[in-house]
Amino acid sequence: MTRRVLNLGCGNDTYGDVRVDATKTKTTTHVFDLNKPFPLKSNSFDEIYCKSVLEHIKNLGIFSDECYRVLKKGGKIWIRTDYAGFLLAHIWNKHEPNRALDINYAAGSFGHSQKHNLMEDHHYMLFAKSHLKHLFGKFKQHKFSYFYAGSNFIEKFVFRIMPKKLGACHIEMEALK
Repeated sequence: MTRRVLNLGCGNDTYGDVRVDATKTKTTTHVFDLNKPFPLKSNSFDEIYCKSVLEHIKNLGIFSDECYRVLKKGGKIWIRTDYAGFLLAHIWNKHEPNRALDINYAAGSFGHSQKHNLMEDHHYMLFAKSHLKHLFGKFKQHKFSYFYAGSNFIEKFVFRIMPKKLGACHIEMEALK
């Protein structure tokens, strides 16, 4: 039996057999708003993959409920989102409601390669482990890890040795239904 993978906010990513985004791209198979109920069958996916999307969602309750609904029992959800403890995000003050984040940070060293449309693309929230655990509380066996920024060895080393994960720009959560 073939595993079905749902990629939410796919952009140009080819991972998954059902790839969703708010606008049509070269790789998108479905276009719809992730702030509203998903036009997908319940219990129809073995895995949900969601990279750098959660911070763009206005209605997190609907999003979480819909992820739970479309995932099969025993299915896995994997999410990577912006980490609230990332020190540079606070210094640059880039995460404000109604203000878009240019995550390219001029040097392009923080994982994203494209600048965002300032009128349409907003980052609404930063997340910590407790936020994700609460938001995805219906899921079980939550596992968390952190993704560290840096374009070279020295930057990566400095970010990793900062106390309390202050150098982690993203938090990753994996959980089961």
